[in-house]
Amino acid sequence: MKRTVLLCLPLLAACATTPREPVSVAEAYARALDEGRLQDAYALTNGAPEGEVAFLDRYSEEATRRERAAAVRSGTAVLEARAPSVTLAHTAQGWRVVEARPADVPRAALSRFLDNVEAREWQKAWSLLAAPLRARYTPERLREDFEREPLAKERLRRARLALNANVRVGAGEALFPLGEDRAVVLVLEDGEYRVASIE
Repeated sequence: MKRTVLLCLPLLAACATTPREPVSVAEAYARALDEGRLQDAYALTNGAPEGEVAFLDRYSEEATRRERAAAVRSGTAVLEARAPSVTLAHTAQGWRVVEARPADVPRAALSRFLDNVEAREWQKAWSLLAAPLRARYTPERLREDFEREPLAKERLRRARLALNANVRVGAGEALFPLGEDRAVVLVLEDGEYRVASIE
């Protein structure tokens, strides 16, 4: 019996010190960056796309670490936790479920994309594209294509009108019908809707 209890103690200690809620994780990440504990900070990520070596290199300078830590802390007031079927928002009263209809989330994502294109915020618009399009384009190339394409303004106008249509939300995608077997298509990637096609 004693042996069983002793084996459980490290597990309990780990559970007690591992941050569980998103704000705690964000704060632990910011604190690790501030204190220069880069391995600890990296352990709190989902594994940066470029890998640990590049992460350690990126945050090797104290000014860069402090800037990132401050940005993380400032974002905790409006932090959201998302999954395909639920979004939680951090409020003054604690974590709350965002009650939205299934179509509201992809509609908001498409609206953000259109707003950014119309405002010529190409980096932000590019970040809202689905992975295959982000791999094919750069923000600069996206700008060039929109400026050169004679039908770009018409496509944006139709996509804007499609925001008012009945959105068909299926497994991993949302379709905004445009008529004639065409649609604006958003796909679900990492819990967020991204634009896959606007025609």
